[in-house]
This record gives sequence, structure tokens and C-alpha cells, in this order.
Amino acid sequence: MAGKRAKVAKKQTKKAATKSAKVRAKPAAGAKRAVKKARPSTRKAAAKKVAAGPKFKPLDLSEFPPEAVTQKELNICLACVLDVFTRHMGIAPRAAHLAIKRYMPAIAELNAAQATRPYFLPDSAGDPCPYCGAPSKRHARLSVYRIESGKPTDALRRALVKKLPKSGDPFVILEEKATRQHAFYQWLDKTSAEIEHEESEEGDRRWLREISRHYLSRKEPQEDWPALFGQTHAIRRSRRIESGWEVDTGRLFLAPTLFDELLLVQYLVSRSHRAGGLTLEGRYTLPELFVRLRNASYLRTVGVRAQNPSDAFEELLAYLSGGESWLKFYYIVDRRELLDRVDALRPAR
Repeated sequence: MAGKRAKVAKKQTKKAATKSAKVRAKPAAGAKRAVKKARPSTRKAAAKKVAAGPKFKPLDLSEFPPEAVTQKELNICLACVLDVFTRHMGIAPRAAHLAIKRYMPAIAELNAAQATRPYFLPDSAGDPCPYCGAPSKRHARLSVYRIESGKPTDALRRALVKKLPKSGDPFVILEEKATRQHAFYQWLDKTSAEIEHEESEEGDRRWLREISRHYLSRKEPQEDWPALFGQTHAIRRSRRIESGWEVDTGRLFLAPTLFDELLLVQYLVSRSHRAGGLTLEGRYTLPELFVRLRNASYLRTVGVRAQNPSDAFEELLAYLSGGESWLKFYYIVDRRELLDRVDALRPAR
């Protein structure tokens, strides 16, 4: 009996020693947390970097002819809209939020010359609302893409619209009917505003190249004109081709009719900035340009029969722009940020 008791006591002492060793080897709970805090995971750091970038990527319109697409951004203050709905119109806060989610901007608002409440133009990112002083978290941005209808853009536009998400109406498609002459005048204003005019011979040469590239890109959008202009240093009137253009020894040669048309476009853009119109052949007044185009047989080629420079100028504008024939502007309004901000500011039940 004494031997059995000794064996049992020996086993119990071994079990106790093993248990105490395991307890000593196991780290404390506080120490385990400290180790985890000391080594942050790379996945969380990468997630923070991704979150710091733009939340919504802009639409990719690189396949469209650049002269047929315009882009702009409108900033809207949601606090101003809620104030009108709740305080002035007496709408409940939840109903007001639902009304903002269903908001579809009108074409007149998209094309307004000046921003009016609740739209505003911030001087820099993070500026408060100039009307009510609301912080930037209560602002939303509407990205507006306008596409001019035509053979080069219609198929691309339909394919783009099919790819856009439909659930919740994050993108709104609006149509505006206009004349080709109206579209041409808008293109002239936009192009003239984008090009910098410098009071020097070098600046004039650079300006004339830019307006030439823009017009040829509008005239023949299927060509890669930026690449062609990067390979040439001069634009000349060709004496051996009757239509189109060609590149030879670093010079861009245009057919006589196309070259004279380019002179007319340069005159139209430059005369709004300086006395007379600056062209590749120098500065012209309207009578001088009329004589130049008549002697070059351009007026007869395009069907202008007027003998008075002013009347001939009106006919030239109608021919150059396309006249009163109709086209459409398609507006794609990106409402994703608006919907996201409205959801974030949704009132509690």
C-alpha cells in the first residue's frame, strides 16, 4: 500500500510541474495585445491609401473626338437645398432628403453663365458655402459631360450609355436640340477661351498652330492631329493636291480650299481679341479677306455669290457652320457623389 501511495504522489507532482510550465510559457493577454499594436498590418495601410484617392472615377471619353466633347463640374450646397425645402417650403427632413435624391438638373442650370444658389464656384477645395457657410461635407459635385451628335460620336455614345449603371439613376441623360450654326459658335467661344494669346511673333505663331489643330480635329476627327502636328513645324498651301492634306519634310500641306477655310476660321477667332484678323498669311481686315478669298476662287467653290463683303461674310458663316440644320447635344450628368452625400446626411428615424 505504501508503494502505491508513493506512485500516485509522484504522478501528481509531475502533472503539477507540467501545468505550471505551460502557464509560465503562455504570454499574458495584455502582452499579446501590445505585440499586435506594435506591428500594424500592411493590408490596413494599403486600404487607407486607397481610401485617400478619389471615390468616383470620371468617365473615360478618350475614344471620343476631343472637339465634340466638353466637360464641366458644378458644386451644389446640400445645406442650402435642405434649408429651402424644410424652412421655406415646410417639407419634413426625410421627405426633403428623398426629394434631393430624385433631383434631375435642368439644361438651363447646366448652361447658366453664372452660378446661383445653391450652385457655387469654390476658390479652393474645402471652402465653405458662400451662401450659408456650410462645410465641405455638405457639398456635392455634379460632373457634366456634353457630347455633340454626329457620325463620329453617335455609336460611341450609345455604347457608353449602355455600360452605365442604371440602379438608383446615378447617371442622368439629357438631350438638347440646337442648330449646327449655334454649335459652331459655341465651339469658337470655347476654343478661343482655351488658347492663350501672346503679344509676340513667337506667341502668334504658336496661337495660329493651336487654332489650326483644333479646327482640323473638328473637320476630320478620325485623324490623330496632335501626333501629326508634333511631326510638323509649318502649315502651307499645297499646289499639287486638290483635296485633303499631306505631310512632306516636316511641313503640313493643305489643299487650297481647306487652307482658305482655315484662314477664315483664324480670322473669326482672332478678330475678337485684336484689331483685324490674324491668319497664317498676316493680318486681314474684312474687305481684304474678301478680296483674298475671291481671288483664290474660294467664294465660287463654296457657292458664295454676294459682291458685298458683309453679305459674303454672312454666307460664309452659314456654309462653314452648317447653317440652320439641326443636331442634338447629349448631356451625361454624374450624380454619384450627390447620392453618396445625401445618404451620409440622412436624418435618423
